Amino acid sequence: MAKSKPKAVVMVPDGSGGVTAVKDRRFEQGDWPIQLDIPREHADTWLRYLQWECGKRGWNVNSLSQLEARENSGSINIATSVDQCALGVVWERKRDGPMKVRARSSGAPEFSLAEMREFFNHVDGRCRSGEVERIYRRGQLEYQGLAWRGEVWLDDLTRLGPPSRQDETAMIGPRVILVDAQIDCIGPADALWIFDRELRDLAAFLTVVMGTAVRLPNAGSRIWAWNSPGGADNCEVRFPGYLEPNMPSEMPPRGASRPMPLRWLTRPDFSLRGIDGSINEYILPVDVGELWAAYSGLAPNRRRDFLQAARKWQEALSQCEIDGSTLSYALMVVACEALKPPGREYWDHNIYHVVEALLGQPIAQQLKTHQVRPQDVRGTHLHRGEFRDDEIAVAAFISSFHDPTFGQARRDLAPIVQACIIEWLRRGGNLQMPAIAKRNTWRRWMKAHALTIVPFALALGAGIGWLLARLAR
Repeated sequence: MAKSKPKAVVMVPDGSGGVTAVKDRRFEQGDWPIQLDIPREHADTWLRYLQWECGKRGWNVNSLSQLEARENSGSINIATSVDQCALGVVWERKRDGPMKVRARSSGAPEFSLAEMREFFNHVDGRCRSGEVERIYRRGQLEYQGLAWRGEVWLDDLTRLGPPSRQDETAMIGPRVILVDAQIDCIGPADALWIFDRELRDLAAFLTVVMGTAVRLPNAGSRIWAWNSPGGADNCEVRFPGYLEPNMPSEMPPRGASRPMPLRWLTRPDFSLRGIDGSINEYILPVDVGELWAAYSGLAPNRRRDFLQAARKWQEALSQCEIDGSTLSYALMVVACEALKPPGREYWDHNIYHVVEALLGQPIAQQLKTHQVRPQDVRGTHLHRGEFRDDEIAVAAFISSFHDPTFGQARRDLAPIVQACIIEWLRRGGNLQMPAIAKRNTWRRWMKAHALTIVPFALALGAGIGWLLARLAR
């Protein structure tokens, strides 16, 4: 694919709010003594290992890249911090293919060929062996509900702990979970986005287990806020969010906080849910460790299937908080249908078949005969934008009549969808879908026998045409 020749020097952000000049060397002529072909299985991580090796040696790295649908390419300038001796590296990779790397010395004094080979052998060797280092990181998640007051260890590397401060002005309020984790990554720079991804996946997992929307803090966005007393006179733009005053530099030991009490239950869990005022803290189910182990043991493709369903469930619960009732209900249906096995043969299966496969036919029949049918709401809202609740109706504090049917339907559907996702996880994603009994219509019969009907119709048409021609003579 032909690439448009860019400018020789490009100004790129330097990460501290300023810009720095990066020389694009992709179109430079001359000899490139280092030429590498990185196999496809290592091409996704090779540049990260290059950055890691430069960081270990205290070298500075500036880079730019050109991203296109069929091919990516880039230019990297590496400078040592001692004598500013520099390396120029260029790379290119076609979609899903191997990566080609070229390098040469571009500074004074120059790198010797032996030094360059030693450096790139280190990078290539660590990439091919998959070498990683374990780094401690702390982050936080947020939700609305009872306070998180104890610690829970999901495994030896992941701890969910309480914040040092709580909102004690109300039983239900904005809550924070401190997440301490040891993560395997390709160096400290790699740890930033690896941990961010793991936090998002953990938030989706906890949303399924807790039945409450758990999310990452909305960092960086300022909002208008006011303090009471003061009202309008004390209104100003602020950064929202919780800041933990005590940030450790290493993994807290077990027992740093009191353990969270766990509640016993049976699966599927359709017990009554609510707050009776007898407790002032959130309590996780007793099998949270088993569910986390099941999630951690999923194959990559199965984990992706789980996270797709969990993220839709997370979106559905988030919509409940912002008064998107119909969309919330429709997304619950989508979350359940996301559990279907891949393959064209399952395209016609819907939420009723998933529920029947995971929870049994009686619960699926209960949804089919409900006054508000989940599949109907999903179709009319996502395809026609129809509302089933009163989102666009004029709100009235006192009304002579209000229909609670849809609100009750949403409360009935939520525990069923949550139970389906959990049961799918407990089974390791192994789901046997029931067969669909299709009615024999003439269209379906025509489609099934098309290979026989089409030649016969052509032959019949040709015969009729010949007969009509004979009669016309």
